[in-house]
Amino acid sequence: MDRSADVEDQGSEGLRVVLLGRVPAAVQALDGFLRGLGHRPVALVTVTAGAARYGDVGSLDEIVSGLPAGVDTLVASSPDRLVPLIGAHAPDVAVSATFPMRLPPDALAVPRLGIVNVHPSLLPRHRGPNPIGWTLRNGEPVLGMTLHRMVDEIDAGPLLAQSSLPIDEHDDETEIFGKMATLIAQLLPLALERVARGDAGDPQDASAATAAGFFEDAYAYVDWRSPAREIHDQVRAWRFAAIAGVRGPIADLDGRRVRLVKTRLDARAGGIRVECGDGPLWVLESEALSAG
Repeated sequence: MDRSADVEDQGSEGLRVVLLGRVPAAVQALDGFLRGLGHRPVALVTVTAGAARYGDVGSLDEIVSGLPAGVDTLVASSPDRLVPLIGAHAPDVAVSATFPMRLPPDALAVPRLGIVNVHPSLLPRHRGPNPIGWTLRNGEPVLGMTLHRMVDEIDAGPLLAQSSLPIDEHDDETEIFGKMATLIAQLLPLALERVARGDAGDPQDASAATAAGFFEDAYAYVDWRSPAREIHDQVRAWRFAAIAGVRGPIADLDGRRVRLVKTRLDARAGGIRVECGDGPLWVLESEALSAG
């Protein structure tokens, strides 16, 4: 096959793309970015199993209603259904983001230019399902984003494009999601240009890899004796955590069992002042839980 001829033919029409994803906002953003670059999303492959890891992500109806009418939506019931579902639309490339099902090797081989994964960390740091959660838990100063080729080993494929933006200790969900979108919009054209050229990407340094697994259940509970910044980061981390067990952070506040939603390290936004191990923290928002 003459790949250079194929790439030349795509110059005016763009690439045929199958999307892989489960979170409506992420899928719809990718669709918009791809269309803005002149590519053609032709289908979305999604799942029902495993979606709970993203919390309250919205229904399948919400995904469908947010996509253009010409995009087919296909629901994979198991990994062995991915090959026929992806292959039915003869994609040049697939782009994956927020897809909780592991792709088997035969599915990775279906798009002729491969599958590109969107991963919110500076790989090989934070490989796994919970990269933003660990970024915030660690109090790291930057939010990373990597687009890489998918291989059988999770988040280990060759790098196509990556960058980062600084994050502040008081960045909220809107600000962090906005920075994620900015990074994806910046990196997607770079990654797809390399893919279209047949560029294999840059190998990751496996010796520098770190794991970003689901949080342990113990981390779901707040110990007010801990430092205020540590608890603040715990609250922020859980807002972005991939969930596999108990959902935190759970705390006792003024005699009530609550889930903390938003905190601040100063009194500028008001809130309930709580003394921590090394000073105060202000609780701005919480959800009541049952005492059980």
